[in-house]
Amino acid sequence: MNKILFLGDSFTWGQGLYFYKWKDDNKKISSDVGGMYPSHSDLITNDDLIYKDKLSFTGLVGEHYNLEPIKRITNGGSNTDILLDTIPLIDRYNNSIDKVVFQFTTLSRYQFRDLNITDADAFNPSFSSMFEQRSFQFFNHIDGILKYYSNLYKFQYCYMDWLGDFYKFNPYKFIKYSYKEKQFYYFDILLDEYKIDIDINGHKIIDLHLNKDGQNILSTGIIKHFEE
Repeated sequence: MNKILFLGDSFTWGQGLYFYKWKDDNKKISSDVGGMYPSHSDLITNDDLIYKDKLSFTGLVGEHYNLEPIKRITNGGSNTDILLDTIPLIDRYNNSIDKVVFQFTTLSRYQFRDLNITDADAFNPSFSSMFEQRSFQFFNHIDGILKYYSNLYKFQYCYMDWLGDFYKFNPYKFIKYSYKEKQFYYFDILLDEYKIDIDINGHKIIDLHLNKDGQNILSTGIIKHFEE
């Protein structure tokens, strides 16, 4: 079966989608369990992982194209971490890859790792232009790698942008999302309305990741992009 690779952070991993299974199962959880992954990571079972992958946009898009979705095992990480996991996965699945979706995470938490920006750089009068230039160079670095592999293994690829840090560098390669009769190139705009907000046995959990409806919006955007 041919593959579709999804490379990204916790949004691509499917953070919080297993809460729907916990609700259906009436799972008993302690009061200290919240939306943050470390508060409950030890409670997640293999069945939970299978469940969240089916609900995720990764599962929805894979099912639409009859492709096996492959993604990073890691929940989270920097853009550099994502890239470092991308290359071995492409090499591993090579000619069986039909499509690749690379999701950019935020730069704000990983400036040093992604852009080699130090604390001292924040006092540089030209910081804004330096930040923009290095962001552009970083995008081109990643795009050059994916372009090389897409030519080598004959797959399609595109990008997802969480906060809008990267789409401006090449909008044509980024997924667009329809929300309130407008088109957006980044999906953070969806979190106000489509974050995970769920009650499990009287215990309310808010997880700032996209719920089932939000997953459908992401999958629709990806499918439309590949079919345009």
